[in-house]
This record gives sequence, C-alpha cells and structure tokens, in this order.
Amino acid sequence: MTQPVPERATPAALPAETPTAVPPAAAAPSVAVPGGELSVTIGAHFKMIFLVVVGFTVMFWLAHFGLLIFPANPEKPEFKDALETTKIAGFSGLGTIFGLLGGAVSGKL
Repeated sequence: MTQPVPERATPAALPAETPTAVPPAAAAPSVAVPGGELSVTIGAHFKMIFLVVVGFTVMFWLAHFGLLIFPANPEKPEFKDALETTKIAGFSGLGTIFGLLGGAVSGKL
C-alpha cells in the first residue's frame, strides 16, 4: 500500500514594501606587520568548534590526572587501558587545538 505524497505548501511571500534589516558588517581585526596588514576573521562556527575541542581536551586531561591521583585498582589491565586512552585523547586534543589555531591564523578556515 502506498500513500500519495502531499504537495508542499509554498511559503507566503513578503510584501514588496517590507524593509529587510541587514546588520552592518563587523570590521575584521587587524595586526600591523612589517610587510603589510594582516587580518584574521574568526566566524561563529569556528568559535563553537574550538570551544568544544578545548572542553573535550580539558575533560580528558582531568580524567587522566584524576586516575593518576586517585587510582581505584592500578593492577587491573582495564585501569591501564583507561589511563592510556585518556592520555592519547588528551594529546590528540592538544594537536587539534594547535591545528585549528594554525588554520585560523593562515586564513585557510
């Protein structure tokens, strides 16, 4: 049994006399350099991704040092695996942070 697909309703068009507000563009930050002017623009998506990566990195390092300071049962292989996993994830997060910062400064993002 197949059901017919309902037709899509078209959105109501705005009247021609309705003004649309366009916010003014923000000035890009600039840094004076000997060879000219360097400007770096950071968007909202980059900020969100950067903060999430920093948050995860901090969380992994806190977990790693928490396991080192308060070991539950250090002889178990699961403990050693958890310690190694949090360390690798923490270093990966640091590499990601430096990669994001390098991409932002070079203007490739």
